[in-house]
Amino acid sequence: MGTLIAVAALLAVLWWLFAPRRRRATPAPEDDVATPIDREELEEAERELRQDPRPRGLDQGFDDDEDDWGPGTR
Repeated sequence: MGTLIAVAALLAVLWWLFAPRRRRATPAPEDDVATPIDREELEEAERELRQDPRPRGLDQGFDDDEDDWGPGTR
C-alpha cells in the first residue's frame, strides 16, 4: 500500500513538472495600443536631441532641476 502511494506521488510530481502549462494571455504594457501618441511631445523631444546630440556624463544627471534634493545629490 505504501509503495502504491509513493508511485502515485511520484507520478503526480512528474506530471506537475512536465505537463504543458495553461497560461493566461495577459497583455504586456507595451501592448497597450489604445493609448494615443502625443505627437507634439515626441517632436519636441526629437528637436532637443538634434540640438545637443552629445552624451551627458553621469555627474550631469538627467534633469536640469536646480532644487533637486535627496540621496546621491551634490
